[in-house]
Amino acid sequence: MQRADLCAECGGHAMMPKRRRPAAWLVMRVANAFFRLARNPVEAIADDEEWRAWEVDCFRLLHAPEFTAVCARDGHPSVSVLPGRDLSQDLAAGMLRPAHLAAAGAELRRAHRLHSRHHGAAWSHGDPHTGNFLFDAKTGRARLVDFEMRHHRELSEARRHADDLLVMLQDVCGRCARDEWLPLATAFLEGYGRGEIIASLAGLLRVPRGIPRVWWAVRTSWMRGAELARRMDALRAAVL
Repeated sequence: MQRADLCAECGGHAMMPKRRRPAAWLVMRVANAFFRLARNPVEAIADDEEWRAWEVDCFRLLHAPEFTAVCARDGHPSVSVLPGRDLSQDLAAGMLRPAHLAAAGAELRRAHRLHSRHHGAAWSHGDPHTGNFLFDAKTGRARLVDFEMRHHRELSEARRHADDLLVMLQDVCGRCARDEWLPLATAFLEGYGRGEIIASLAGLLRVPRGIPRVWWAVRTSWMRGAELARRMDALRAAVL
């Protein structure tokens, strides 16, 4: 992304132009080949025009009318600059707190209630790790951003929603201290609050083998297998 500019055509909102590198389509096609092998149920949107439309549609769905997204004259999307700081920065600095993740869970619950024309059912993100949540300390509100991934259409609504929860839990698990794991993870799930989706996580929290294990390693910042299994077992025992 580039710097924020004030766009008079967008009601005076500060807007952030979004651009892809020229070779992004190739990187995403390679990523999708790996995702299929790893049984990761998402696709990176490789087609540039399709991504632009999805980015604008998702941003408007989640954040209008307070904020907006447009396709500029050059065809590239620009989105309103949202208030807050991404949770990945707080996680990296050891400043992530249960209240941050409770807010993220509540925002994900709200987003999961919105209707997606693409899926013909409730919306899902596909990649809601900490870097894709902004937390506004003034309001205590979290917001989702960056829509370059999406779930396969054939997945059920419940499976897509459970996978969104898993993505956030994997990210936090791999990057937080051992004694912080359960308070952070349970705060996120309590903020989300949909018992039927949380219950369906039981099978997803088991660390796989083979190529899917490689993807888990990426998602959890290459955490050692024994520690990762202990943390996932502890979470299942605590909330499921």
